[in-house]
Amino acid sequence: MNDRGHTARRRPVSKPHAPRPLRGEIRFGPNLYLAQTHPGLEGILWAEIEKRLGPAGARESARRTIGDRAGATIFHAEKIDPLRALRTAEDLFALIGYRRWAEAPEAPARSGAALERIRAATHRARFIEEALAARERIAPGGRTGKRIRFRVVARMAGEHGFRRLDLRRVVENAMADRGDHAWRAAGDDSAADVELWATMLPGEFMLALRLSDDRMRHREYKSAHIPGSLRPAVAAAMAWLSEPRDDDVMLDPFCGAGTILIERAHLGRYARLLGGDSDPHALAAARENIGPRHQPLELREWNAAALPLARASVTTVVTNLPWGARHGSHEENRALYPRAIAEIRRVAVPGAKLVMLTAETRLMERTLRAEGLRPERIMRVSILGAPAAIYVVRNV
Repeated sequence: MNDRGHTARRRPVSKPHAPRPLRGEIRFGPNLYLAQTHPGLEGILWAEIEKRLGPAGARESARRTIGDRAGATIFHAEKIDPLRALRTAEDLFALIGYRRWAEAPEAPARSGAALERIRAATHRARFIEEALAARERIAPGGRTGKRIRFRVVARMAGEHGFRRLDLRRVVENAMADRGDHAWRAAGDDSAADVELWATMLPGEFMLALRLSDDRMRHREYKSAHIPGSLRPAVAAAMAWLSEPRDDDVMLDPFCGAGTILIERAHLGRYARLLGGDSDPHALAAARENIGPRHQPLELREWNAAALPLARASVTTVVTNLPWGARHGSHEENRALYPRAIAEIRRVAVPGAKLVMLTAETRLMERTLRAEGLRPERIMRVSILGAPAAIYVVRNV
């Protein structure tokens, strides 16, 4: 059992990834960046950015939810070098083009006008040189010069009178018409020097140059994978919610490929990390991913409903409970959850912070009530389009 299963699509809970209103007005200008994570985790991402840059080093401008796949914080910052170390982000961008108009969906008869606004905003895109310089600082080694091969990633949320393909082509053509570089669209099978992400929301267009590379999203340590392995940014956000301390003895009773343990190790010092799983293949993946790093750390094969740990022996629990899709079932979870959470309570000290992710929200809430636990916080999230929730609970 796992840091797996987050592709489950069981019954929705409180519509955690329903469309949210736009938050904050974007004032387009220099040194404007967009950091992206999973919907519902934008606040944690911003808290990490603020900590890494300092209270005076960044100013949040707005937040956006882009369908059910991405959430973003948009912020101003003069220096961004420390953001190379972001853990709760999947991607980092510099905004180079922006246009906003009436939020009503564009009727098909008016789609030409909307695409013309997008073309103009792209053709007049500013701060490209600054964005290219920032990209070299965040992900060194990229090749750019006067001739730039670029790829456009187009995405749309809401109703529009044109297709995503239309959006991509308009941006490609507008970039090719610019005179600041020799811009050439890379074919689908060709390597690109830069990626431009064109995002269309109701009445709002954003053009961003991607600063990060795949290492921020997928992490270099994940050499071994198991089906449905937890995304590192989600694991990091959960570890962040545990309020890490130097004296933590942290437990993940469903450790899967070890993602939560590794992300906790990257957030600061600790006394000890403990992880286990009932699946020997998952444990083998965890051992490969962790390697000799992050000591003291112990991995064990066990049944999470009967943990071989002493009472009150851990100070923090961070875990992704089984979702009952790829592994197990809802019926099995109905028996497992009460036993596993009772064991978590037994091995955790009174007052320990318990951070638990699941898509089985109704079952989770019934189990917590039966245990006399009241969540301090419930964060509705969307992970690769699947609704779930993170529960933050104090052990009593």
